[in-house]
Amino acid sequence: MSRLSVALLVGAALVTAAGACYKDDSTGNHGKPMAKVLLTDAPFPYDSVASVNVYVVRIEASTGADTTGGGNWTVITEPRKSFNLLNLQQGSTAFVGEGELPAGQYHAIRMTIDTSQSSIVWNNGSKAAVNWQNWSGSNEEPLYALVEYPVNVPTEGAEIVIDFDVGRSFLYNFRGTNEFTLAPQLRAINSAATGSIAGTVTSDYTGQTRPIANANVTVCGGSSTCDPPYAYVVATGRTDAAGHYNVAFLRSGTYTVRFEQPDYPFLAPLTKADVQVRVGQTTSLSASLPQAGSGGAYIHISGPSSVGVGGRLYLYAAVGDSNGNPVYNAKVTWTSSDTTVAAFLSTTTQDSTAAVLEGRQAGVTTITASSGGLTDTHTVQVVALGPVATVTIVPDSATVMVGDSGVFLEAVQRDSAGNLITYPGVSFTTPDTLVLIMGPCGTCQGNRVWGRAPGGGTVYATSNNGIVGQAKITVH
Repeated sequence: MSRLSVALLVGAALVTAAGACYKDDSTGNHGKPMAKVLLTDAPFPYDSVASVNVYVVRIEASTGADTTGGGNWTVITEPRKSFNLLNLQQGSTAFVGEGELPAGQYHAIRMTIDTSQSSIVWNNGSKAAVNWQNWSGSNEEPLYALVEYPVNVPTEGAEIVIDFDVGRSFLYNFRGTNEFTLAPQLRAINSAATGSIAGTVTSDYTGQTRPIANANVTVCGGSSTCDPPYAYVVATGRTDAAGHYNVAFLRSGTYTVRFEQPDYPFLAPLTKADVQVRVGQTTSLSASLPQAGSGGAYIHISGPSSVGVGGRLYLYAAVGDSNGNPVYNAKVTWTSSDTTVAAFLSTTTQDSTAAVLEGRQAGVTTITASSGGLTDTHTVQVVALGPVATVTIVPDSATVMVGDSGVFLEAVQRDSAGNLITYPGVSFTTPDTLVLIMGPCGTCQGNRVWGRAPGGGTVYATSNNGIVGQAKITVH
């Protein structure tokens, strides 16, 4: 294989979704197609952080869906460079490198980083404490990307985009240790098969239409619910100071999009379903966040929907009178439906509009805030992090009929001691796309599989550290 030079480029204009394939203009052996790798980012939510620097050692791909026992990996590029992920927002990308790759369908993509040369830097220049959760035995840590659909590399080459979701990957104080914990959320896709969603988020709660900065934009698969914590999240975005956002590199299909600004509890979230994305096109989708209560009396909870065991999160409640006007210093009572899962710190729940919730064990609890006969609820999931030792798909075998409702599959992850690991999730994939159809199952934590044609197929579920489980599906 010839060895090609690697350049670092950052800019939204670098990748055009309408481009079909990459063509190599450099000298070298043209006997094999070229694969160019770019890195992009789902926006990072922490305004107090100056940079998130990830030192990328290599990018590899595998045609095998089952990478157990090391797998058969082909190196695409070895940049051995540091990338500041905060530079890669609103659809911007960084050119990581390029290399020769045999044509075919690739079911697994992994990025190896050097944790000793990676860092998170605060605005004051000091380095933040980071728990990289690296159990490799060296400074090199492999991160496995979600490859929900095989990455097709034709003979003329391809452009592979790796979306590194910083906001969902680096969890601050998730365990109550005042450090960032890496729980990598990456996805990989051929850019030629994608489109994007872009628009502006505003609100007229002041009587005038104003842009909403730092609003969360969550893109969920299919027509499923986009409500946390069980939303089937495909990608995330965030608005800039002018309220603009751009969620790029989405596969052609139908999505549900949720808009919210959790810092403003007086604004209700807004969900738009049946959003169509087409290859090479940008779907325009703007949103105006409504006032909580729609002009009448209300109480509305806002805040995170997940926390780690031992970690703490802040929840806020906005209260409005019968005319929808805010009630300041309202008395609010907070309760948790399962205090063994999460409980409020006693000093924060005495009639306050803000409360601190502490995660105690993995599970789900319903939070209720009450004030003056009004109530609102908020679901919180407490998750356990750790090295995954086993992945089991439930059920591990099933029979479906062509045209029926298919079967729901759930992946159960456990560590070496048998403890349940609930975050991050797994990547579901199948090489048998002529027999099986896969997609989100809605509110369940897994995938749905239908029969396309009679025969047999295998579904694989891969954890973020490369552990694989499988299920056999028979189609009649």
